[in-house]
Amino acid sequence: MAFDDGGKDVTAGSVADRLRELAREHSVPGAQLAVHGPRGGLSVAVGVVRAGAPAPVTPETAFPYGSVTKAFTAAVVARLVADGDLAFDDPAVDYLAEFEGAEDERMASVTLRNLLSHTSGLIADHEPDDSANVDPARYAASAARTGILHEPGSAFSYSNTGYVVLGRVVEAVTDMTWRQAVERLVLNPLGIRPCFVDGGGAGGRALADCHAVRPDTGRADPVGLYLPRSWAPAAGLAGSADDLVAFARSLLGAGPRPALLDPEVREALRERVPGADPFGMADGWGLGLGHYGSPAGDWLGHDGTVDGGTAHLRFHPGNGTVVALTTNATAGTRMWADVVDALREAGVPVGDSRPEVPPPTGAEAVPDVFGDYRNGDTAFTVRRAADRPAAGLEFTDGSGLRADLTVHDGLVFTARRTDADEAPYLGRFVTDPASGRVTAMQLAGRAATRVPA
Repeated sequence: MAFDDGGKDVTAGSVADRLRELAREHSVPGAQLAVHGPRGGLSVAVGVVRAGAPAPVTPETAFPYGSVTKAFTAAVVARLVADGDLAFDDPAVDYLAEFEGAEDERMASVTLRNLLSHTSGLIADHEPDDSANVDPARYAASAARTGILHEPGSAFSYSNTGYVVLGRVVEAVTDMTWRQAVERLVLNPLGIRPCFVDGGGAGGRALADCHAVRPDTGRADPVGLYLPRSWAPAAGLAGSADDLVAFARSLLGAGPRPALLDPEVREALRERVPGADPFGMADGWGLGLGHYGSPAGDWLGHDGTVDGGTAHLRFHPGNGTVVALTTNATAGTRMWADVVDALREAGVPVGDSRPEVPPPTGAEAVPDVFGDYRNGDTAFTVRRAADRPAAGLEFTDGSGLRADLTVHDGLVFTARRTDADEAPYLGRFVTDPASGRVTAMQLAGRAATRVPA
């Protein structure tokens, strides 16, 4: 089949063979790839649900979507906007009593558009006490007490917290839980069998196990998936690559079922938001959707990672092509890059953010970047690695994450985890224009302020 007018003929068999090769190369136990173009589509599933076990991955197997869930939450909000129940520029406090009287007065001006585009200033990963059981209303009240990082709308800082708050907005407006709303307003109309990482959803649907791939051995070891129940609107959904294609086609106004949204609202989701610069994640950001550059112009979509799995979605608003990949290993991030390259060679110019990384600064010229950086309760530390040569830098946080850090010209940096085989993170240090001193860092889209020594 051909994906577009200028594409090459690509068969399901050839794609499956290549996907198996890449899965073996990256030690990914199982994966799904679905592609739909103007002249048809294909869907392939390879590998096993759990390393060392015989159960195969099928097109119906569900994989944790991670942050791709946010695109579904954005679609729920957009449906409520289309129905007149919400407006993108409404302040969240209009719907949330929990935001009234917040200690940080700027909280009152946080709009739904800010929350959807990660420009609200809310911290990245708020975890209240007993977050595994906290209900959405209590979560929103707790988040309102954390303060915000910057003036709403002035900068981009990726926020899971913001999407949990959006889930609470959905609750307040619909008298449904977020789960009920995403099922009734998005999944059911598209014929997608609901599945959630906490085990809820349609009975009988297998959920792929997650795996961490060790960089030293290349072995994929099963790992548990931890996600506080309150975080469901940010990362709680699971499904197949085919489900992602069905969802994206609806956002394009295509597919066999009626579109979820009218053209005006679909366009509002796609538009780049001024001030939303997701450096290291994407080339721009809309409302729940990232913008990813390609030779054929911007593609839209989202990436998701969980403890041991990945999901990737891209779709092109011009030619209607959709690409979705799901994997059950940390190495899925690296595999995705190779899948993009293989599809580009086959005539599908998939969008993916790949900013040029300047040359390393060199150990003798590393600027003063050492110390602690904070985003809410999350503290990042940049220091010289104690167990490596003096020139070596490392990056750690309170969760046990450890990564080798390389500083490049222009205060750009790359951070590669030492405990799992993942694509390196890309970030940058930010300076105060007046003093030239490094005052913040941006890592994979998340902003963190430098703590005074």
